[in-house]
Amino acid sequence: MAKGFAIHNSMTNHGGIIQATQQRTSQMGNLFLCAGDGHFCPKCKCWSTIQPSHNHIIMDGKPVAYVDDLLSCGAKILPKQDHVVGTSQGSLYIRSSGSKEPLQNSFIDKVISTNFGLQHQLLNETTNEPITELPYRIIRASGEVIEGITDAEGKTQAIDSGNEEEQVQFIIPVLSEPMESWE
Repeated sequence: MAKGFAIHNSMTNHGGIIQATQQRTSQMGNLFLCAGDGHFCPKCKCWSTIQPSHNHIIMDGKPVAYVDDLLSCGAKILPKQDHVVGTSQGSLYIRSSGSKEPLQNSFIDKVISTNFGLQHQLLNETTNEPITELPYRIIRASGEVIEGITDAEGKTQAIDSGNEEEQVQFIIPVLSEPMESWE
């Protein structure tokens, strides 16, 4: 199941705005929110922090937050219009909410189904250059394992999951340590 990441200045359903506490890791210039980041909730009148909902993606020792994750006061993180979760597989995919409802093209009289897909791009956080020829492993919800090496643009193989959302596990080696066998 693909979900949007919570990013800097995301709003909550209680009317609050959450700012990222880290300044290093971003997606298209938008800093990621992580578990423990917080804000003063205007509805509950208390300091509220993001509660970890998973341990799939860890940055600086903390899980990255997703849209719809809960805060300690019960508020939910709302999606932003500029969320990006991966490369879409078609020009008619214009939604990041993960809705399974079909999209309607205003120029033609037929329904176009949503097509979910995922592709990662790895960038050096210091130089913003693509990380090429890095081995990776993607484990799909079905258990299928996809192994590969990032291309000249630092991108992984594109995964198409049709009309279904899918949660995947993305594994890369720690570059500061010798690589162990994945077997």
